[in-house]
Amino acid sequence: MLIVRLKPGKEGPLLQGHPWVYSGAVDKVQGEPEMERLCRVLNARGQFVCQGMYNPVSQLAVRVLTMGKEVIDRSFFHSRIKRAVALRNAVMPGDTTCCRLINAEGDLLPGLVVDRYNDILVMQVITPGVDDIKGDIVDCLRSELPSCVIFERSDTRTRSNEGYRPETGPIYGTFETEDLRVREHGIEFAVDILTGDKTGFYLEHRDTRRRIMAYAGGRDVLDLFSYTGSFSVCALKAGASSVTSIDSSAPAQVQLKRNMELNRIKPFTWRHHKDDAARFLGDDKAFYDLVLCDAPAFGNEYEEHSRTLQLAVARVKPGGILFALAPVTSQFNTGDLLKAIHRAAHGNSRTAKVLEPLSQSADFPFLPAHPQGMHQAGFIVYVE
Repeated sequence: MLIVRLKPGKEGPLLQGHPWVYSGAVDKVQGEPEMERLCRVLNARGQFVCQGMYNPVSQLAVRVLTMGKEVIDRSFFHSRIKRAVALRNAVMPGDTTCCRLINAEGDLLPGLVVDRYNDILVMQVITPGVDDIKGDIVDCLRSELPSCVIFERSDTRTRSNEGYRPETGPIYGTFETEDLRVREHGIEFAVDILTGDKTGFYLEHRDTRRRIMAYAGGRDVLDLFSYTGSFSVCALKAGASSVTSIDSSAPAQVQLKRNMELNRIKPFTWRHHKDDAARFLGDDKAFYDLVLCDAPAFGNEYEEHSRTLQLAVARVKPGGILFALAPVTSQFNTGDLLKAIHRAAHGNSRTAKVLEPLSQSADFPFLPAHPQGMHQAGFIVYVE
């Protein structure tokens, strides 16, 4: 096993529960990193700190597996997978057939993400260490969920940053992906696990979709950055008077139309535009009771989110509701989103009142000492 020795004082975050060792904290490595991944991490005095997986080419040099000295073998990973499955069985609603089954560090399985769509497991292997034991991971998943088939979508940017090429394709079993449908809150959605964003569906928004259904009844709704239309469908299924969906992706618009058809949405209640959201907001003169703004990550995070939200707030009727959402990144967090909402309201001479926070659903757990595990920030805002 490799020995990773830290520079003086660098063990502090680990002892507080943070699951990463950055490359700048490493003093020296004993062993052959090209041949081994598992490592013991020692402080500068040679005292044991933790065990993890080492990657010499990544800025995240070590991803922590355990603070203990237990043997890291197949049974170790099987136990972690079993606990992750048990958690989902406890928190998932009965009218939903899709979820995040394993959420990397949040389930103490760094470098591994598994999403479940009915009986299809879509696996993302992010790090070389997990890639080395992929066969064992597959066997453990089959043991816990014997009826499931397994497909790999290891094509994330993070994997590239770890120095590995993308890998996609079936791992175990055969299945048809062309007409894959899942249910969430009793609503059907088409999922493209081959080329869709993430592993095919924005699973972390399950609770947000439920809250949209609580607010949408009888309202005219604008859905910005609508992607495949899950927010739009939920709004209409909850009784929205009308929905206008905006997205710049032509394939997403095709999938949106498919989702409307699956749920027998009447065509006259919704319209969709293939357009840039900012351009549409600049040209559109209509006002809406409910505006859904789920913006992507931007290059200049705070300025871009502020500008987009300012345009969105301008289209909210007095007494209307804004759902303001944004991905959490190293450059943009929940506090930044609140500031952007305030700036947007102030820029429109409007008063914004936060009604509810929004976050990722319960199948996306994260560690308190690891805020980087937060994927999503959001607020439901009343706009006077």
